[in-house]
Amino acid sequence: MKLLTKTALAAAGISMATMAFAADPLANTTWQTYDDGKPKGTVKITESNGVLTGKLIATNSAKGKKHVGMTIISGLKADGGGKYSGGTITDPEKGKDYRMTAQLSGSTLNLKGYIGPFSRSQQWKKK
Repeated sequence: MKLLTKTALAAAGISMATMAFAADPLANTTWQTYDDGKPKGTVKITESNGVLTGKLIATNSAKGKKHVGMTIISGLKADGGGKYSGGTITDPEKGKDYRMTAQLSGSTLNLKGYIGPFSRSQQWKKK
């Protein structure tokens, strides 16, 4: 009986440890950004210690090429159920930072940036 109990506890511990280290669904993904319905650029999202960061890796405009390599999402954390909060998103053209939330729904990432009581939403598509 003791062996069965120890085996069950060990299995439960391994299972919980595996869940704790499971990669976030946004980690190491690439997204096509859109602004006013038009493709704008490509963002690569990475994860480190439970914090997500997004870097602009390509753009569709000559004017935007100077922003390639810029981190535009920082501090984003998973809340569970495909919801994310606590981050900031930067408008590369204006250089302004906004509080942000995001929700993952299949291959669509719905983002919302906030400044005071005002907000703006965008939908990005997984590449």
